[in-house]
Amino acid sequence: MAGNNSSGRSAIKESLNKELALKAARLGTWELHTATNTLNLDDCCRELLGLPDSDFVSFEDAISRIHPHEAPVIKEAIQNALDPIGSGIFEHSFRLTQSDKEPIRWVRFTGQAYFDKNGQTELFTGIVQDVTDQVLLIKKLQENEAKLASLIEQAPVATCLFEGKDMKIGLANNLMLDIWGKGSGAIGTPLSQAIPELSDQPFPDLLRQVYETCETYEGKGEAAVLERNGILGTYYFDFSYKPIRNATGDVYAVMDMAVDVTEQVLARRALEESEDRLRSVIATAPAAIGLFVGRDLVVDMPNQAFIDIVGKGGDIVGKPLREVMPELENQAFLQILDDVFTSGKMYQSFGIQVDIVQQGVMTNNFYNITYSPLFDADGKVYAILDIAIDVTEKIHEQQKIEKSRMELLALFEQSPVAIAMIRKEDLAFTMANPFYGDLVGRPAEKIIGKPLLEALPELDGQGFDGLLRNVIDTGIPFISQEQPVELLRNNELETIYVDLIYQAQKELDGSVSGILVIATDVTQQVLARKSIQEAEAALRGAVELADLGTWEIDLETKILTYSEKLKTWFGIGPDEIITVDRAYVPVRISDRELIKTSITHAITPGTDGMYDVEYTLEAAQTGKERIVRAQGKAFYNQHGKAYKLIGSAQDVTEIRKRQLALEQKVQERTEELATANEEMAAINEEYYAINEELSESNSLLIKSNENLQKFAYIASHDLQEPLRKIQAFSDLIMRRHAEALGDGIDHLQRIQLAGKRMSNLIKDLLSFSRISVQQDNDIPVSLTWVLKTVLTDLDLAIEESGAEVTSDPLPMIRGEESQLGQLFQNLISNAIKFRRKDLASKIHISAKMLTAIELPGKVLPTRVTSNYHCIEVTDNGVGFSEQYAERIFEVFQRLHANEKYEGTGIGLAICERVAANHGGAISASSQPGKGATFSIYFPA
Repeated sequence: MAGNNSSGRSAIKESLNKELALKAARLGTWELHTATNTLNLDDCCRELLGLPDSDFVSFEDAISRIHPHEAPVIKEAIQNALDPIGSGIFEHSFRLTQSDKEPIRWVRFTGQAYFDKNGQTELFTGIVQDVTDQVLLIKKLQENEAKLASLIEQAPVATCLFEGKDMKIGLANNLMLDIWGKGSGAIGTPLSQAIPELSDQPFPDLLRQVYETCETYEGKGEAAVLERNGILGTYYFDFSYKPIRNATGDVYAVMDMAVDVTEQVLARRALEESEDRLRSVIATAPAAIGLFVGRDLVVDMPNQAFIDIVGKGGDIVGKPLREVMPELENQAFLQILDDVFTSGKMYQSFGIQVDIVQQGVMTNNFYNITYSPLFDADGKVYAILDIAIDVTEKIHEQQKIEKSRMELLALFEQSPVAIAMIRKEDLAFTMANPFYGDLVGRPAEKIIGKPLLEALPELDGQGFDGLLRNVIDTGIPFISQEQPVELLRNNELETIYVDLIYQAQKELDGSVSGILVIATDVTQQVLARKSIQEAEAALRGAVELADLGTWEIDLETKILTYSEKLKTWFGIGPDEIITVDRAYVPVRISDRELIKTSITHAITPGTDGMYDVEYTLEAAQTGKERIVRAQGKAFYNQHGKAYKLIGSAQDVTEIRKRQLALEQKVQERTEELATANEEMAAINEEYYAINEELSESNSLLIKSNENLQKFAYIASHDLQEPLRKIQAFSDLIMRRHAEALGDGIDHLQRIQLAGKRMSNLIKDLLSFSRISVQQDNDIPVSLTWVLKTVLTDLDLAIEESGAEVTSDPLPMIRGEESQLGQLFQNLISNAIKFRRKDLASKIHISAKMLTAIELPGKVLPTRVTSNYHCIEVTDNGVGFSEQYAERIFEVFQRLHANEKYEGTGIGLAICERVAANHGGAISASSQPGKGATFSIYFPA
C-alpha cells in the first residue's frame, strides 16, 4: 500500500513538474477529439486563445478565435493532418482575433495525429506557444530590409549590396545594373558568377578586404573593364565600398556606391592632350602666340615669332608684360588686357598700329591682334592667349588701293554713265555721280549717306534691296537688261527702263564691302520697240480679223513657212517641213500651173514683184474644199535677185459661193421678170453694183493689215452703205413684188437677216478696231463710278431678266473711262445673256489687291509692276468648259449657236483689248452649269 502510494506520488510529482515546465515555457497543450469535434485545452492554452475556463471547447469556438483571413488555411491544414495517408503532422503560426483594445497576438500550434490499423484517428494532440514577439521582430526586420531595398533602388547614384563572404548580390538599383550591363537576373547570384569579367581585376579582393577589415575603401577615376551589350569596354568610376553590420555588430554585407566618370576622365585626358598639342602648335605657329598668366600678365609659352615681335631676346618667360615691354605704358593695350581679364570677353583688332622697341629701335608696325581669355575649372580667367599677326605690308597695300579707289571715284564722278556705290551694312549710298542723280530724279548730294529705301522710297516693294543683299551674300553680280524701275521724277511716278549691273566690291581677303551700281537709261529704245511690237500686234489682229493666213517662201532653200491657220487649210501637221512639192499636194491640178506662172512673174526682175492668184484646195487632201486667194510680194537682194516671197491668203469660198448663188438668182429672176418695169431693171443694176462694192470691200479688207484706221473707215462707211441698200431694196422688192416672187420671198428674208447680222458684226468690229488703239487719255478713274454708270445703262435689261447685281467697293485706277465702261458693260451683259432658266441670275463684282508673285501663271499683264488690282465679275449662269477659257477671248469665238444666244463673238475680245490697253490682262474660269468668273488685272 505504501509502495503504491509512493509510485502514485511520483507520478503526480512528474505530472506537476511537466506542467510547471510547460507553464514556465509558456506552452499550452491541446487534444482534438474527432468523434465529438471538441478540444481539450489546458489552462495556458485557454488563456492564449482567450477561451472560457472549461475542460472541453467546441472545435468551431476555437476556430472563431483565429483571424478570418487565416481560418480557411488552418482548417485545410487540420484536414490534411487528419488524412491517414499523410504524415499526420500539424504545424502552423497564425494571428488571433482581437478587439480594438487588445494587442495583436500570434500563436504557433504544433501537433501529431495518430491512427489505428483501420485508419481511424486515435489521438490528435499537441502544444501551443505565444510567438507574438518573434513574428513582430521578423516583420520589423522585413520592413527594414524593404526600406533598405527602397533606398538603394531610389538612390541617385549606382548602389548595390554584396552579402556574405561569397559577395552575393543582395540588392542593386537600375543605375548599378546599367553600369554592369546586366539585367535584374544578376541579383541573388555571387559577384564572380554575375560579372565574371571582374575576376582578374582588383575589385573582388578589395571587397573581401573591406568585409574582413571593416574599413571603408574609396576609389577615384579607377578603370574597370565591363561587358555591355556583348562588348568589353573600359570605363572609369568614383566609388566607395562600405561595410554594413548586423544587430550584433558583425559585418554581413558591403555597400557599393559608384558614379560613372568615364566622360570626365576622357575629357580630362583630352584636355591634357589638347594642352600638349597647344604647346606644340604655339611653338610651331607662324603667328606670334604667347600666354599672359594672372592679372600681372606674366609671359609664358611664347613662340619664336612672339619673341621676335617683342624684340627683347628670349629671356622674357616668367616676367610681367609691363617689365618686358615698358613702351606699352602710353598705349591702350595694357588696359585692354586688364579689361579682358576682368570681363572674360575676347578682344580683337585688325590692322592696329603698335609701337614696339625692337632691338633698341622703335618700330611702328601694324598687327591683327586677338586676346582670348582662358578659364580654369571654376570658370575664372587665369590667363590670356595673345595671337598677333604682322600685317604691315598688307596695310601698306590697302593704303595704296584706297588711294587708287579715290582716283577711281574721281573718274566715276566724271563718267557719262550713271554710277553709284552702296555700303554693305545698311545699303547706304557712299557715292553717286551726277548722271545717277539725273537718272533717279534727285541731286546726287541729297542721296549720299542715306540708305537705299530712305533716299528712294518709291523703290520699296520693287525688290532691288533684295537683289543687293543677294549680291552681298553670294558675291555673284546681278546683270539685267531693260530692267523696269518706277521712280519719282519731276514729282511724278514714272516707269523707266535701265540696263543694270550690281557688282560686288571685294577686299583683299575676298570679303564683300559694298556694291558698285552701273545703270544705263534705255527707256527710249524700249518704248520704241514696244511701239513697234504694238503695231505688229495690231497688224496681226487685223490679219486675224480678216480671217487671213500668212505665208513666206525662202527662194534659196525652197522651204515655205505657213501660219497655223494656213497649215490647217492645207492639211499640214504642226511640225511638218513644208517644201514646194508638199505645198502643191492639196492644190487642184488644173490650178498649179497658174500658181507657178504667178510666182515666176513676181520673182522676175523688172516686174512689179506682186503675186496674186486664186486657186482651189481639194477636200480629199484637206478634208474640206476651199477657194483661196493668195497675194504677196517678192523681196530682192542688192544684186537684184529675188530671195524671199511674203504674202497672205484668204479663204474666199463663201464669198465665191454667195457671188455664184447671187448671180444665178439674178439670172433666174431676170429671165422670169424680163418684162418687169424699169424699177426692176434698176434693182438688177443695183445688185451688180452691190457685187462690185463687195469685191471692193474684200480688197480693202485684205489691205487692213497695212492700215487699221482705213479698216475702221471701211467698216463704218463703205461696208455699211451697201448693206443698207441691200436691206432697202430687199424691202422694196418684198413690198412691190411679193406675189410675183412666190417662194423667193423666203430668200429675200434670209438676205435681210444676214444683212442685219453683218451690220451688227461690222459695228462690233468698228468698236474693236477703235478700242485696239490705246488711248492717251490716262487719268484717275473711279471704277465704282464707271460701274454705277454701266448699271444705269443696263437697268432695263437687268429688270427684264430679274438679275441681281451686287458690288464691293472698287479701286481708283488710271485709264480711259469710256473703254472701262465698255469692259464692264460687255461682261455684265454676257452674264445676263448666258443666265440659267431655272435659277435667278446673281452677278457680283469684287476687288482685291495682289502682288506680282501672286498672279496666276497664265496671266501676263502688258505692264510690269509690283502690285495689281484684281477685279472679279462672278455669275451663276450656264458656264462653259475650262478648255475654252482662253479661246473665248479670240475674235468671232462663240460657244453657242446663234439661234440660242445672239451675238457676234467680239465682246470678250474687246474686254481683253481694254485690259491690255490699261497695262493689265483678263482671264476666265468656269464649269458647265456652275457659272463663270472673269478676273481683270490692272496695275496698282
